[in-house]
Amino acid sequence: MSTRVTGVLMMVAVCATLIAGIVPLPPRAEARDLRLMLIGCSLLCVLMWMTVSIRSRRAGMVGFDKSVRAARRPSRSLPVLLAVLIPLASGAALVQAVGPDGERGRWVSEAYTAGGGAYEVPIERTVSEPRPTGLNVNGADEHATDVVVKLRFDDGIRTVTVRGARTLGVPEEGDTVAVIYAPSQPGLGVRYHDAGFFNGGVALLWIWAVALFVALFASGIFAVGGAVVHSVRKFRGDVHGVAALVLCLGVLLLLPGAFFYTSTWAGWILALAAASTPWLALTWILKRI
Repeated sequence: MSTRVTGVLMMVAVCATLIAGIVPLPPRAEARDLRLMLIGCSLLCVLMWMTVSIRSRRAGMVGFDKSVRAARRPSRSLPVLLAVLIPLASGAALVQAVGPDGERGRWVSEAYTAGGGAYEVPIERTVSEPRPTGLNVNGADEHATDVVVKLRFDDGIRTVTVRGARTLGVPEEGDTVAVIYAPSQPGLGVRYHDAGFFNGGVALLWIWAVALFVALFASGIFAVGGAVVHSVRKFRGDVHGVAALVLCLGVLLLLPGAFFYTSTWAGWILALAAASTPWLALTWILKRI
């Protein structure tokens, strides 16, 4: 098996892993297991590439006549691919911090695993005095209140109270509110669906926008330095081995949030630290080649 074949397998596995990481998946245990499986597959492909590269170098040292081989032309696509993968890796790390955390994150995961999701339902009535949250969106003040809604469960329609539901303006009968619940598991209860910056699509859009901008900017730089990028393809333990360890550290920093539902700030700090590891690995490689 040649280094080119294992290298292609490695890049395909890494691309699949990063795409699964940066795309928002439902907060189910299955989504976490899929990402972990892809990470494991990528690690296996990296180890295969390293092993084949080491064996190929040793074989070249003892007998192969390199002069008869045609010189390998620098790849035009590799610099662009690396320029995209590095910010994509950072973006995928940051996406892991988006969403509910702590006890609420655990509950949301249980609700989605039970087949639940987020739904917009009409308000039947309010059961507490609306109180301003201090947030203003397009001139409308956000209010929080306890509301009564009717939800369809597998065993029939139930009237439930949603605590701390938020609406723009003072809520009235007929206004809609977003809730999360599992129709098959009424015992889990119902909660308001908080789509704030750290939990919803706004943060994702910012992450994607920044990753795309950095990828476009880096593509121009890497394309100019194609010869340098081409030299990185030649395996060196003191270069690629250390870089791989740095990237593994980034993965380890994301595991607490995946299994223990850390607090919001702890999750973002760990994600930011993990997002820096691809750039640290790149810096190490460029300084050593």
